[in-house]
Amino acid sequence: MNEQHEGLTRRQVLTGVGGLAAGLAIGGLGVPSAMASAGQDAIWPMPYVKLDPEEVRKLGHRGYYEGECCRGAFSAIVGSLQRKVGAPFTGIPINIMAYGTAGVAGWCTLCGALNGACAAISLVSENYKAIANELLQWYVQAPFPSEKANALAVNHQYLVDKYKSDKALPSSVPGSPLCHINVSRWCKEHGYASGSSERSERCARISGDVAAYAVELLNMDMDGKFTAMHKPSAEVEGCRVCHRKGKDFEAGNWTRGKMECGDCHDEATVKLVGPDHP
Repeated sequence: MNEQHEGLTRRQVLTGVGGLAAGLAIGGLGVPSAMASAGQDAIWPMPYVKLDPEEVRKLGHRGYYEGECCRGAFSAIVGSLQRKVGAPFTGIPINIMAYGTAGVAGWCTLCGALNGACAAISLVSENYKAIANELLQWYVQAPFPSEKANALAVNHQYLVDKYKSDKALPSSVPGSPLCHINVSRWCKEHGYASGSSERSERCARISGDVAAYAVELLNMDMDGKFTAMHKPSAEVEGCRVCHRKGKDFEAGNWTRGKMECGDCHDEATVKLVGPDHP
């Protein structure tokens, strides 16, 4: 490891790790209090170095084959930093993100690739909220799999020996960060079963695409050039005039969120909104 990475010195890293070890030794099984007293914030954010988005795209795809979406995207970024930086990244078990498979244990909530990528972002940037927001906003508007992802598969340039599918797959725009909506929309539009090898391969390519864009954003952030490039749709902005985080219940401030409203709320599903909603 270099003597200094973006304001983090070797002395700070060793002090933080040493303090943690001492705290654990003194506190026995009192792990939470020991960690709190060990000065964990001294090694956060961790020392990011620029990564190659195209290398990470391939690693994210391979990572899906090894442990599916959440672990795949996380391993593509953090695994790269483990190799290029070393400590403190080498102390992070990649399998910590295995829970996020298919939107957390198959519940199909937040897309696992987003989950894993955002976890990696939060490790290395104080600007994690803005970067994660941009990643999600891009995701709901981007066609998946991307043209780059399809080309890598067709030309056998991914890092796997045996493909779930090596053909160019049709793309769909998720419209939502939720695995359930993304997968259902693509399968319904293109005639694939949710358990098909093609659907699984699409998710592998998404894992690579998401990890690659996350690295593009982190690289820009490192240069002080990060800027949000994607905005919510006009429909979302219109709904958020009333339905946003706030203190005026009567004005509609009883909910919050940034997702596309029409994916869950329409004339047939107005249980929360009410039948008199305009």
